[in-house]
Amino acid sequence: MKMKVIISVLIAISICFSGITYAGIHQDFPILVLTSDQDFGEYAGEILKADGFNEFVMEKLSDSKVTLDYISGFDIVILAEAKLSKYQLETLIGYVKNGGNLIAFRPDNKVCDLFGLADQKSTTSEGYISVDDKSDIGKGILTETLQFHGIADNYKLAGAQKIADLFDKSYPPRKWPAVVINRYGRGHAIAFTYNLPKSIVYTRQGNPLFAGVEKDGIPGLRGMDLFTDGWVDTSKNTINQADEHMNLFAHCIEYLSSGAKPLPRFWYLPDSLKCLAVLDNDGEDNNESDFEPQFRDVDSMGAKMTIYIKDVDKVSKEWVDKWTAKGYEIAAHPNDTEEAANPTWNRMDSILGDIKTQIATKFGLPIRTNVNHWFVWVGREADGTPDFAAQAKLEEKHGIEMDANYAHYDMNSNQGRHFLGSPGINQGNYNGSGLVMKYGDPEGKIVNVYQRFNSVYDQQYMERKDPEGFFNCFKGLVDRSLNNEVYSIVSIKSHNNEYYFSKEPLMKMLAYAKDNNIPVWTALELLDFLKMKDEASFTDFNWTKNQLNFKLSSGLKNSHGLTFMLPLIHGGLKIKSITIDGFSPKFEKRMIKGSEYAMVTVNPGKVYTVSVNYN
Repeated sequence: MKMKVIISVLIAISICFSGITYAGIHQDFPILVLTSDQDFGEYAGEILKADGFNEFVMEKLSDSKVTLDYISGFDIVILAEAKLSKYQLETLIGYVKNGGNLIAFRPDNKVCDLFGLADQKSTTSEGYISVDDKSDIGKGILTETLQFHGIADNYKLAGAQKIADLFDKSYPPRKWPAVVINRYGRGHAIAFTYNLPKSIVYTRQGNPLFAGVEKDGIPGLRGMDLFTDGWVDTSKNTINQADEHMNLFAHCIEYLSSGAKPLPRFWYLPDSLKCLAVLDNDGEDNNESDFEPQFRDVDSMGAKMTIYIKDVDKVSKEWVDKWTAKGYEIAAHPNDTEEAANPTWNRMDSILGDIKTQIATKFGLPIRTNVNHWFVWVGREADGTPDFAAQAKLEEKHGIEMDANYAHYDMNSNQGRHFLGSPGINQGNYNGSGLVMKYGDPEGKIVNVYQRFNSVYDQQYMERKDPEGFFNCFKGLVDRSLNNEVYSIVSIKSHNNEYYFSKEPLMKMLAYAKDNNIPVWTALELLDFLKMKDEASFTDFNWTKNQLNFKLSSGLKNSHGLTFMLPLIHGGLKIKSITIDGFSPKFEKRMIKGSEYAMVTVNPGKVYTVSVNYN
């Protein structure tokens, strides 16, 4: 059987995993996530997938499910924010006491003893955390303060070890524990005193209280309105705040698993790439003769592009067939002009349905990715209920799987100069993330539409008459991804009707990407890769005599490599060999986020048997 396997081993500062006790024996899924109805617990699953921990099972928190016999089969239990019954409380305490490992988001204060905390009966809202990089878990995480959104409970340490501090916005700021670990019996309990999944969603999607409200003074109700009134600390844009919170969470999981079995993870990007670019183009009122020169320029650089078509009469099926055969994407650009000031669910539902039908009828294509003409963002459901994910839900209804209506545009707002962040080399991502993840609704339920943030937006720079800033915005994002471990999927917008402005900086971007071996994809190519990665799983674990065996199951074929990684050092032992279906390749070495890994790339669409020997 022909199989391509590429292995690289990542060397960095080793995390000390002393004193952790093995608990779980569950062979299928070593991680259990316990959720309730309105706790953002479901979104914890999206975070686990984004971080590559595709070996978890999710259960509703209930007395019938949360039994000691059941949860003791898992290495790690992740508890979403919830009020616990007496029985659930006693069960979780017993699990940890007997050697289990628990991570809880804003835990019930009735269980603070388990986490080594003393409740101060007060809270902090919309503050900051700062990670202690001298702690075992904090090694490799940025020490710069990070925003959190939502509410955190205030505690004092009562036996716990601090991993991160919590600060409010007063001066001088008051300080409390933000993340702690506590040894309890033979197990360990980690508490995030804030609701991590909720904070991630709010950071990525904006303030839910501004859903359906015009805030920035720029004509049109858009996603950018959700980030007004100081929602984002733009001085943090270059560090991807949401992703760094997730890195801390991933370190917690790996620390706790060090006394059990090593846990594989999928890498964010195809193969072993550190950065990836996506290019798209809004067709507006232009026609195929206008598009052709731009497409040829992009093609000459070995790149690909998505074009969002507003008027299907402007292009022929022959032209569409020619470019889709070359790997380009033709998708919809719904004309939301008349809805811009006050978009409603029913009108946008009709607009999406109409253009979906037009494209399917003329070109025989589904629309799987989407950008609205005005970036209109519906903020209310059909019954008028405010919902900052309503637009994503509408797109899900129409079979759209990736949205790019969040963009960096803040010209001439009422919020002050560049309220979304400074332009140019230090622009960064105001949504706190370089990753493409699914939307969450106001209760933390997953909307099955990926949010692709449009960070390198030509119109912002055209209105500034700043082509060099347009290029530098791209260069800064790429350089930080390649050199500073601020891993990002960088999305570029190049309107065809503004190509007179963007051609020169765009060609520089594509040349820079080519020189740094960064592929430039369509949105559809990215969507298919992410679906493949998220569908894949790790199962059938066995950890015996320092040998880890498991299955990697990938059901979706893709032309790009699927990469998984394992801790290089586990419990003081180092990987000696990796075997995949009997084949034993060599390793290479690299460094990532203060932790050591071995990275392995396989062809997706198959089931692999993996054996890893530590000694």
